[in-house]
Amino acid sequence: MTEPIFAIQGFLDEPRLPASVATVTGRGNTALAMMWFVAEEGRLWFHTPVFDDRPAPFLDAARDHREVAVMVATFDPPDDVRQVRMTGSARLETKDVARVRRIYERYVPAWSPSWAEHAASPDALLWSMSPDRGMAVAYPGLENRPVFRWSSAADGPFSS
Repeated sequence: MTEPIFAIQGFLDEPRLPASVATVTGRGNTALAMMWFVAEEGRLWFHTPVFDDRPAPFLDAARDHREVAVMVATFDPPDDVRQVRMTGSARLETKDVARVRRIYERYVPAWSPSWAEHAASPDALLWSMSPDRGMAVAYPGLENRPVFRWSSAADGPFSS
C-alpha cells in the first residue's frame, strides 16, 4: 500500500479548514454544504442546526446511517494543494457539549456565552461519519504525486 504523502490527521487538525460534505436525500437529490468539523477518534464530527420548516439532508442521512462524502482541501498553488476525500456512513451521536465546543473553537476567535448556548441547544444535533474509504493527494509545485487510497477503515489513516 502506498503511504500517505502528508500527515492526514495533522492536515485535518489545521484550524479553519472547512469540509465540503455531500449526501443524497431520501428523494434521490444531491445535497452539498460547507461545514465546520473536528476529526477525533477515527471519525469526523459535525454539529448541524435543526429547522422545523426546512429539509435536513445531513441529519436525515445520519439518522438513517446513509453514506456521506467529505472533502477537506487547500488550494494555494503552487506550493499548497492538498486534498483528503472520504466516504462513509453517518450516524447521529449523543450530545457532547465538550466535543461541540472543540468543533467551534477551530473556527471562532473567542468562545462566548452565545457560542456556549448554541453548543448546548437542542436545536442542533451532533453527528459523525466514519471515513471507511478515501484518498489523500498533494500536488507540491503542481507535480503529480502518488495518491494514498484506502478501501476499509482498517486500512485508513485513522487506524492504529
